[in-house]
Amino acid sequence: MITHELNYRILYADTDAMGVVYYANYLRIYEAARGDFMRKLGFSFGEMEKKGIVCPAINVNVEYIRFVRFDEEVKVVSTVKEIPAAKLVFLQEMVDSGGNVVNRATVKLGFVSTEKMKAVRCPQWIAELFQEAT
Repeated sequence: MITHELNYRILYADTDAMGVVYYANYLRIYEAARGDFMRKLGFSFGEMEKKGIVCPAINVNVEYIRFVRFDEEVKVVSTVKEIPAAKLVFLQEMVDSGGNVVNRATVKLGFVSTEKMKAVRCPQWIAELFQEAT
């Protein structure tokens, strides 16, 4: 199991007319955390694309527990429990300054060859980076 944390302060642009984070923006914040997670692991989604692999979301499940407001600081905790094979599954939680989970998501990414635009297994070099991090 590999866990990564990212501190994030809610921007005004993240909120809606009610002054809380717009529901779809949680996914954007989680994406930023996943990107940071991968860079800390030793590569980026951009590098993967240059090597002919992209990782589209194939399933997303979000649970909205409590509203988050402008200028709140949250911690985004991203966890990968298994070395990826056919899918890369992130369990992500947003935690407020009091340690309360305010939102959580399970995001499943697939591996797709940019050459054939077909699903492929996780490239060995990616699986090895996850293996080294565990």
